[in-house]
This record gives sequence, C-alpha cells and structure tokens, in this order.
Amino acid sequence: MKKQNLFFLPLLLATQLSFAGSFSDEARVVSADPVYSNHIIREPYQDCYVKEVYESKGDGSATNEIIGGIFGGLIGNQFGKGGGKDAATVAGTLLGASLAHDDELANSRNGRVVRKEICETKYRNESERRLDHYRVEYRYDGRTFTYTTQNRPDSDTIKVRVRVSPE
Repeated sequence: MKKQNLFFLPLLLATQLSFAGSFSDEARVVSADPVYSNHIIREPYQDCYVKEVYESKGDGSATNEIIGGIFGGLIGNQFGKGGGKDAATVAGTLLGASLAHDDELANSRNGRVVRKEICETKYRNESERRLDHYRVEYRYDGRTFTYTTQNRPDSDTIKVRVRVSPE
C-alpha cells in the first residue's frame, strides 16, 4: 500500500503545478521616483562668554558666627553669679556671634569685581534630507503596479514573476 502512495505523490504534485504555475517575464518601467525623508541631527557646541562676577573675601557660611557665639558664651560665662551668670553667658554668645557677623560683612565689602569666562554646552539641530528609497511604477499586461526598492532600476524593463492559479 505504501508503494501506491509513493507512485501517486509525484502525479499529485505535477497536477498541482499545472494549475498553479508561475513564470518570469519582463515589464516596462513607467517611473522610478526617489523618496526622501528628513533626519534631525543634534550637534553639540560650546557657547562661551565673559561675565563680571563680584568676589568677596568672606566665605558666606555661618561657621564664623557660630564660632564667635561659642567663644562669646565662654567669655560671658566667666562673669556674674547665679542667675546673672546665665544672662552673661547668653549675652556673650549673642555679642560674639554679632561681632563675627559684622567682621564677615566688612570682608565682603572689600571684595572686587573679576571677569570670568563661562562656557555652556548647547545644541544645534539641523534637518538633513536623505534618500530613503525609490518608488518604482511599472506596467504589465495593461495594468500598472508599484513597488519600493533601495536601488534605482538599471534599465527600462524589470523582470517580474507571473503566477497563474485557478479561481
């Protein structure tokens, strides 16, 4: 029984090919139009400029005032007795912090204006038009067809595969 199946298989395939066949032919190229697309290119560049900046001798932190308050509190603690000692400590702390703050302000007034170069990275966007593909229009058997390809056809005709099958 298996030999009979092997005999009918090629016959069945040959019958199918006769109903659903294909062949190559040539079609006339009507047009081959380039299709472009826009690409955005982001290019970095340095933008530098000179800016006048005020530099002070003070550091701008509260460290000096805190240290001045601690020393003022230690000195104020040496004076007074009982409740007066606590008041002298608080007064010494406040006076020490105030003196340190005044010194900081005096140093900042003795500052100077300096010129500094400042550079920033900025981006320039450019649009570039690039060839994307070709849209090829061709005629075969009185009908017009289109396809896209990366390469422009070399001649006025192209090879087409024609498939024939029953309805």
